[in-house]
Amino acid sequence: LIAAPLAVLLLMGTVFFLYHLFPFAQNTLSWCDMSQQVVPILLEFKDILSGDGNLLLNMGNAGGMNFWGVFLFFISSPFSFLVAFVDKQDMMVFMNILVVLKMMVCAFTASLFFRKRFSELGESIAAVLGVMYAFSGYTMLFYQNVVWLDMMYLFPLLLMGIERMLTLRKPLMYCLVLSAMVTVNFYLSYMVVMFTVLAVALYIL
Repeated sequence: LIAAPLAVLLLMGTVFFLYHLFPFAQNTLSWCDMSQQVVPILLEFKDILSGDGNLLLNMGNAGGMNFWGVFLFFISSPFSFLVAFVDKQDMMVFMNILVVLKMMVCAFTASLFFRKRFSELGESIAAVLGVMYAFSGYTMLFYQNVVWLDMMYLFPLLLMGIERMLTLRKPLMYCLVLSAMVTVNFYLSYMVVMFTVLAVALYIL
């Protein structure tokens, strides 16, 4: 289970080294939505965590606004709390670390799913598939909306929860993971719910 995330770390570290990205230089992965929305919101969240801002009423934007909606839309991830330990001037390059961390967790949960669900594959193949999952087209296309990667590492756990619910009649894992997905990103979770409805219907059929 450790092999898959370590392989992701090694591969991404190689890419960062070859293309002079942080921590080997000062270049950043951040672009598009990440630079224009995610980083400024994380900076604001850092102020809130340090006591310099308010989660319920922020007067720094739009003449005063509630930050809860923004938090749940863009950064409602446990990884977002890491900004408390990052200097503001380093937030842009911190995005490199944040993306790698989430990709490593994606590889871990995917390899866990393949080991549990397809035990005949063997541990090595499960680890390779976990790495492939972490480097899938979804990651490459959408990593700039970094909260979407939280949905990605939760999805294999959801599949495990669905199976436990249908085969063992134990719904707790399914309920917890689906609740986490709705909390992390509400507007992507509707697609997960649609998938769940279709998957369970096919299973019953």
